[in-house]
Amino acid sequence: MKTQKRNASIGTLTKRVKRSECGIANALDLIGDKWTLLVMRDALFFQCRTFADFSNQPEHIPTNLLSERLKRLVTFGALEKVAYQSKPERFEYVPTKLGNSMKPLLRQLRAFGDAHV
Repeated sequence: MKTQKRNASIGTLTKRVKRSECGIANALDLIGDKWTLLVMRDALFFQCRTFADFSNQPEHIPTNLLSERLKRLVTFGALEKVAYQSKPERFEYVPTKLGNSMKPLLRQLRAFGDAHV
């Protein structure tokens, strides 16, 4: 069975065989870092759409990491990169159906954090 895997050297996703039969392990390969989940939180719950929107959030994700995470989420299919200006070229990042399916996961993570941290 084929799935997606992050190529650590360039931060993109490439096709590969699952490393585990565990759905949790496979999901963590794609979204299992702090910044990726915060970018999705911002897109889904705070309507962040532009690079500036994301970079102005209180956690202040470093711009190089933000750029890499946005590319990863576009490649994964959780966000769609849509041009909204041609000169200079600018994009917004819009949650897809797949991205929107992460809402319950993020709500549960928030509930856990609120209750136990």
